[in-house]
Amino acid sequence: MPFIGVAILTFSIVCYVPFFIWLSASYLNNGDQSKRKNNFWLLLVSVGLINSLNLFLFKFQDTYSLVVTIIIILLISLYMFFVVQKDKRKSIV
Repeated sequence: MPFIGVAILTFSIVCYVPFFIWLSASYLNNGDQSKRKNNFWLLLVSVGLINSLNLFLFKFQDTYSLVVTIIIILLISLYMFFVVQKDKRKSIV
């Protein structure tokens, strides 16, 4: 694996995984619990379905499936981050 691949993998494990865990916990602890839990389960199920569909139906190259999975995770993380920030602003005011 080239150096850039190792660097990106190391960065994602060291920085993004703890951030995602904190973000998920903050997202699920505040606000409408049932709606947020449903959204979070939707994220997990959609990532699992994409991987399963790729494996059994589409036979994409693994890199394409990985890119789609990462894009979905990043978009949902961005959504959760904005919701958590909005909740924090409401609690400060």
